[in-house]
Amino acid sequence: MQRIAFYGKGGIGKSTIATGVSYHLAHADRKLLHVGCDPKADSSLVLVKDQERFRTVIGQSFQIDPEDLEAEDLIMEGIHPNIECIESGGPEAGVGCGGRAVSKSFEIFDELEIVDESLYDAAVFDVLGDVVCGGFAAPMRKAHGSKVCIILSEEMMACYAANNIAKACRRYADNGICLAGLVVNLRSNEADLAPIQRFADAIGTRILQVIPRDPIVGEAELFRKSVLEYAPDSPVAVAIRELAEKVWSLDPASCPIPEPLEGDKVRDVMRGPMRADQMARLSAK
Repeated sequence: MQRIAFYGKGGIGKSTIATGVSYHLAHADRKLLHVGCDPKADSSLVLVKDQERFRTVIGQSFQIDPEDLEAEDLIMEGIHPNIECIESGGPEAGVGCGGRAVSKSFEIFDELEIVDESLYDAAVFDVLGDVVCGGFAAPMRKAHGSKVCIILSEEMMACYAANNIAKACRRYADNGICLAGLVVNLRSNEADLAPIQRFADAIGTRILQVIPRDPIVGEAELFRKSVLEYAPDSPVAVAIRELAEKVWSLDPASCPIPEPLEGDKVRDVMRGPMRADQMARLSAK
C-alpha cells in the first residue's frame, strides 16, 4: 500500500490538490483511504457521499466510549466506491491544541488498525502546517514509508514553510519518509519560477508539478466539489491528474534525503543574484 502525504502552510491549496489526487486515483481503479489531518475538518467534504452525516475522529471520541469505538464509527463512505474518508478534526477555535488532536487521531488509527494495508491500495494524507508542531508531524512519525509532497507557491513564506517541512522529512528519513518533491500552486500564472527552482536545487529535491491559477477552483469549493469532478477538463484538473500519476509511479529510492537550509538562507536562495535596480534601491535607503 502506498502512503502519500501532502504538506504545506495554511491556505496554500493542499486540500484542493490532495482531494483531487484521491479522486483521480479512485477513478483509476485504486482503492484508497483519504485522511484529513486538519482541525478545520474540511479535507474530505468534497469526497464523502453523505455530507449531512459528516463526522470526525475527535468528535466521535467524545460521543462514544473509547472502549466501544470502532472503525465504522469513523470511516465515511466516499462519492466513488473506491474512496473511503476519515477526518481527524480538532477543538473549536481558541480551545485546545490542533496538533494534539491530530496526534490523538493517529493513536486511535493505530488502536483500531484504520489504515489497513489489506483493504487499500493507497492512503492519502492532507496535513496542515509547517511541522514546527510535533502533532502535525504525526503522519511522518506514524505512517511509515510515506511519499511527502510539499505544496508551495512562488512566495517566499511558502518556501520558508516548505523548508521546515523538508527538515521534518530529513528527521524522519529513518522511518522510510521520502520527500517526493515540490508542487507549485501558483498565485499568479505570470510568476517567475526561477526562485523556486533555485530553492528545489538547494535542498536537493525536484519540482513535481506546477498547478496553474484558475478561479474555477474557488467556484468548485462553493459547490463542495473536487475541481476534478466539477471541471474535469480544466487546466487545474489536468495538472492534478498528471501529478497523481507521477507520485504514484515514483520510486522512493530515487528521492534523496533533503538538505534543508538554515537561518536566512531561504531568502538568500530565492532572491538570487541582485539586479542593478535592486542594488540601486538598497543603496538609496
